[in-house]
Amino acid sequence: MTAFHRTPKLQQSEHSSAKLPSSHSCHGTPTEENSDRAPTSPLAPTKVDCQRGQHEPEGEGGTVTLHKHTSFFVRTVSRSGYKRLPLGKAIVGTTLIPKVMPEQQKRIAVSETRHMPKLTLAAPAMAISQSVPAWIEIVIICAVLMGVLVTHGLNMFGYPHYEQDEGTYVSAAWAITHGWLSPYPYGYGHPPLAWVQLAGWLQFSGGFFAFGTAINSARVLMLLMTLASGLLVYALARRLSASHLTAVLALVIFSFSPLSITFQREVLLDNFATFWFLLSLCLLLYRNSRLLWVVMAALCFGMAVLSKEVLLILLPATLYGVWLHTTPFQRSFGLIAFSYTAIALISGFVLLSILKGELLPYEWHLPWDHHAHLSLLNTYIGQVQRGQDQGSIAQAWAAWINGDPLLIMLSIAPLVLNVLIGWWKRIHLLLALLSISFWVLLLRGGVIFPFYILPLIPLTALNAALAFHMLSKWLSVVLRLDLLHVLLGCCVLAALVPYDFQHELAPFNLFTLHPTSVQTQTLIWIRTHVPRTAVVVINPNLYTDLHEQDGEGVGQGALYPYAHVYWNVALDPAVRDTLLRDNWDRIDYVIADGEMLGDINGYKDRMKILEQALQHSILVKEFIGDAYEYIAIYQVKHIYSPPV
Repeated sequence: MTAFHRTPKLQQSEHSSAKLPSSHSCHGTPTEENSDRAPTSPLAPTKVDCQRGQHEPEGEGGTVTLHKHTSFFVRTVSRSGYKRLPLGKAIVGTTLIPKVMPEQQKRIAVSETRHMPKLTLAAPAMAISQSVPAWIEIVIICAVLMGVLVTHGLNMFGYPHYEQDEGTYVSAAWAITHGWLSPYPYGYGHPPLAWVQLAGWLQFSGGFFAFGTAINSARVLMLLMTLASGLLVYALARRLSASHLTAVLALVIFSFSPLSITFQREVLLDNFATFWFLLSLCLLLYRNSRLLWVVMAALCFGMAVLSKEVLLILLPATLYGVWLHTTPFQRSFGLIAFSYTAIALISGFVLLSILKGELLPYEWHLPWDHHAHLSLLNTYIGQVQRGQDQGSIAQAWAAWINGDPLLIMLSIAPLVLNVLIGWWKRIHLLLALLSISFWVLLLRGGVIFPFYILPLIPLTALNAALAFHMLSKWLSVVLRLDLLHVLLGCCVLAALVPYDFQHELAPFNLFTLHPTSVQTQTLIWIRTHVPRTAVVVINPNLYTDLHEQDGEGVGQGALYPYAHVYWNVALDPAVRDTLLRDNWDRIDYVIADGEMLGDINGYKDRMKILEQALQHSILVKEFIGDAYEYIAIYQVKHIYSPPV
């Protein structure tokens, strides 16, 4: 066995020279006569073969020094007569082994060479089964992404209609630019990181109204995030399958589904969270067992959770992905590093509530609570206890089946197949566990809206693409047709694109209908007919355009400082009790759509002030548009003249 020893820096001293072996009297070697020129370094050779002119190996204490250097030397143990099983062939050109162990070469020649066992790596192979030039791959990616840009960008300002959630998040981004977390008291319903990103985009892109209404400007960011998420889906599928065709299939499933086009156009927190989670997964898979990349993946996962808190349900399955893509000796450290980094970032949301003194409920009457306040704990307890009167899994399932039944089938059948394949290929099991985790969230029994499926769409695309890849490769092997899986993939793509296009045209044409025109017309009517000092009850999607200069509802005139969202008019004490004195007669106009009227009728005990205002009002204008979009404007008939 060879040992490597590192020696300290040489020093000229009497101690070093005292350890030199005795010298031989030979030409070219130190003698008593020229001892003053003898080397003082303990690493210098001291034995020379006078006849051959070659150095002989130095022996000391049963060892042989094979090589000496200024900073280290190599020494081996000489055990004559000791037999051991060799680990491999001798190094070619070795001249010292015959002298030290004469029989060693014969034993190596007749012995078996040990071979390392075959290992199955958790990470997929880097080689691509079908070699495609890089420029062709770039052309393919650009072509597909151009198709995504066209399908998602065409008519995105007209369809779908402006959702209440879109108006809520855009108004929160507007509040960020004014130094607040929300235009009303922040209730910890969601972490604020998503609309912080949205506020940064709106400032960078030229303002809230660079593309028309404030929601239009925010939808442009959703288009860019869709392109980025699609590119990440392609990269993940290509990494996992080592197939360009499989990666294109995953990208097509993710991007061209009618559900994708509808929901990915809208300004929703789920779109932010989906992008950050895909980036986290991509960092894990592309840089196996590198600590820096593991930490970066953890930061991206934390960004995903701070964009939409429900993605925390994917943490256990993601940790399994960390376990798969770290080497055994780094596995424990990688898991700890990912968990600590992600949880430390996510806990900033809890720290925010602690610093504001709003973690625990005021109803507990703790000694340091001297006034009523909102509570993070109360908010999430209330969300967990919410029933399905606002949105149920049955209603969401009906919307999904009506929008894209094939996508729903692909979210189930390949999932089962990947669970079975996962016993042999762990990466299939990872994708299956991620999808199962999110299905558990959807099936938990709480409030479910149709757009909650957004984070599941890329997982469905990856599961379906990899399951198809395994089946097609298996058929190619069985039928002994190498290109069969390529032909099958092309056939699937040829059938999938017309199917998606057909469902995008029915029952609602995503490219020609303009339900948002009703909301735009409403803003213009308000700007023209409603006094700027009027108290106006509105939907959240009209808020920013009435409170920011150059908004669609403001123009070049004054703002509408008393335009308030109907939920806050009914429930926020600062608006209901302070501004309105809990008196419906102080309301001037109610701008109501179908959703607002449904909430007023469904929550009469909580929205009594709005119900009374509608009972004492007359309809002055209504707008009816595509896709059954409807907005009615009511003017309240006052009993007493409202104060100025």
